[in-house]
Amino acid sequence: MRNSKSHMPRSLLAISFADLIRGFTRYPLWILLSIYLLQFRRLSYIDIGIFFLLQSVITVPFSLVLGKHMDLHGRRKLAVLLPAVLTFAFVGLFFCVSMNLPIFMLFAAMVSTSVLSQIQYNLYNAILTDLSTESARVGFFSTVRVFSNAGIGIGLIFSGLTSLVSPSLYFIAPIIGSLAEVFIVFKYIPETFHGDRRKAAMHERQIGISNARILFAVSMVLALSALVSNMYESPMLPLYLTSRYHYSTFLITGLYAVNTVIVILFQFRINALGKRFGEVTAYSIGLLLYALSDIVFGLTGAFALLVLNVVLLTIGENMTAQFSQVFISRLAPEEMRGRYFGFSSAVFSFIFPLSPFLGTGLLELFHGTPLLLWGIIAGMCFLMAIISRFLGKIIPEPGVATEGNNS
Repeated sequence: MRNSKSHMPRSLLAISFADLIRGFTRYPLWILLSIYLLQFRRLSYIDIGIFFLLQSVITVPFSLVLGKHMDLHGRRKLAVLLPAVLTFAFVGLFFCVSMNLPIFMLFAAMVSTSVLSQIQYNLYNAILTDLSTESARVGFFSTVRVFSNAGIGIGLIFSGLTSLVSPSLYFIAPIIGSLAEVFIVFKYIPETFHGDRRKAAMHERQIGISNARILFAVSMVLALSALVSNMYESPMLPLYLTSRYHYSTFLITGLYAVNTVIVILFQFRINALGKRFGEVTAYSIGLLLYALSDIVFGLTGAFALLVLNVVLLTIGENMTAQFSQVFISRLAPEEMRGRYFGFSSAVFSFIFPLSPFLGTGLLELFHGTPLLLWGIIAGMCFLMAIISRFLGKIIPEPGVATEGNNS
């Protein structure tokens, strides 16, 4: 690790606060947009799924190109530029929703914010990997995740309250948040990448077919697991609760707020399970908990039981979420972290966006039989829990350096 450790605490804190702001201002938007498209634009479930699918797939080439860029030209300039450009993108999104502008303009605004946000996500993963040692990496990613969820919890409460006043009011929040993030990054996050460009180019030529296949295989397993486990973070669940049980936006965002509270309270305690049983084993158990929670969604709509079910689901999330980044960071050589995260993100952008399409499609087909609807999703989670066990044969154990990785 070449970076000075004196930068690590302040930079980690800055990234964490930036993630808190993003969680607060941006996360609720997909829920608000899902309900807005259903109730105000009168789109069908499947149309909404296609809307979210296309917006994410378009990010693929940008993830690949910008991943390489950050390995050749560094992280800091891009880290400052992205939230500045996002400010204007969110201004466009606000006007599209508040003025009910044509649907193609709304789609363009959603695509621009999605592309820029995904690049920013990859960039922060690379920065966190630069800053952390192998032994500290899970803790670093978990710290940022806890801050992010604290912001998400606050954002869900405020977005639910503002939805009672106007469906477009909360879309002002990410505009202000992006401006604040420009200041945080500019003042507190230094350049973290100091690799040799010639060495990076040489390493890129030396990476063989087997390395690419390993990265692709791991990314596919992680993406497919996320596809079936994070169905609750697709438009499916808000649409399901709205249409079947007639829950208000405020109550639905309240359920998601419970999710964030459990993340904050138990993330670091659950990390210990990864050390005790092995990270891959913990990841597989987390997918099994997702499957169990899906069955509960199919059995009841009682709000109190849904709250308890969200607690169960979130424990599964705490056992899986941070490891997607950690597993990729273990595979990535130091000079190619941006490209590895960019490639993995590209795979996710092909697979994970199928979540709203798959979820809304199943909802369209099986809305009248909720146990079958959620049972299909639970079965897919169970299958991926079994498949994910094979990751243990591919991903280096903690402390075992990846070839070419000097951190």
